[in-house]
Amino acid sequence: MTTVLDRYFEIVDSADSSHSGLDDLREIFAENVLLMHSGEMVQGRELAVDFYRAQAAKCKESKHHWTASEEADGSITGKWSQAGLDLRGNACSGSGRVAVSLDADGRISRLHLSLTGGSDHARVLIAKHLEVWMIPDPVERAKAMEEIYTENITFMEPDDVFVGRDAINDYIGVVQRKAPPLYGRLVSHFQNREFIHWAWDFGFPGNKSALGSETLQLNGNLIEKVIIFTGDMDIVVEGTR
Repeated sequence: MTTVLDRYFEIVDSADSSHSGLDDLREIFAENVLLMHSGEMVQGRELAVDFYRAQAAKCKESKHHWTASEEADGSITGKWSQAGLDLRGNACSGSGRVAVSLDADGRISRLHLSLTGGSDHARVLIAKHLEVWMIPDPVERAKAMEEIYTENITFMEPDDVFVGRDAINDYIGVVQRKAPPLYGRLVSHFQNREFIHWAWDFGFPGNKSALGSETLQLNGNLIEKVIIFTGDMDIVVEGTR
């Protein structure tokens, strides 16, 4: 039996150079669909379609493989992997978990693809870092933080510094309650030895947006320091102080 998740991957894999095939995503996405993909997040059908156009523009070719099962409540969970060529012709890959929730009309209302492995190690670490900030339950969040942050991680905003997983966990809870973003997109990323620098674009209620970047300092496969650079910090932390 073909599921809406099967149809989703078929549409994404059918994208040609014009990306016109991605318009078919409108048929399976709910109007206010929440898309969380490899740490990035957008809400709304049109933003989701635009997101996939941007993703397709980064690859010469790409193909997905997936396994999934339908739960008693109609939701779908499974695993996915992707392999292809980037714009320079280099092989690239990624893999992770997928979870889908449907609305009353059988359209996707929530699509969550986590990135847990892949050829771009820096991108995987950024995804795990961002995923932590999306987890609503503090206990589950604490467990995820152990897999990506050192115990005494330092999180440096322009005006505040938080030290330790517990302090950051508490701060994430405040952000989620008072200043959650409407979208979060990765613009670019680079790695130099134990440092990763990546640029971001976040949107907030009231048509407010913020641009900035972060430097992540690694200790092995864990992040031990996050340094934020932005001139829009007042927008990012609005309502949390």
